[in-house]
Amino acid sequence: MEPVFLWSVSAVALALVAGGSMIAYGLRRRDRTPTSLEEVDGILKKDWTRTGRIDFRVTELDSASPQHLIFRVEEQKIVENSMGDDVVQLRWRLGTIEEAKELVVCWNQHNLPSVSPAETAMRTPASS
Repeated sequence: MEPVFLWSVSAVALALVAGGSMIAYGLRRRDRTPTSLEEVDGILKKDWTRTGRIDFRVTELDSASPQHLIFRVEEQKIVENSMGDDVVQLRWRLGTIEEAKELVVCWNQHNLPSVSPAETAMRTPASS
């Protein structure tokens, strides 16, 4: 046999062994602990605060029957990681009754026709 043929066979065999070991290494079982997006190691710069974004959620959008309307509020937290970068974490949580009242007051101020104090006094019944 020729030495070139032996070298090519040995090179192919070595490549197959190397490729097989790489595949076996990639497919090995690892104990994977689930990482939580809530936990970012670093220095807390700003705790959870409202961003001003809100969301209303229902179970079925096209339903004609009455449904529960879920009011959600977006919050953010800023943490400085070990590299000195600011990491902004976002989360949605259920809105509180105070936030819902605040939303209604804001909606009424912008969407209801303005009424002068004189008209308001005329509309309220006089107490005798």
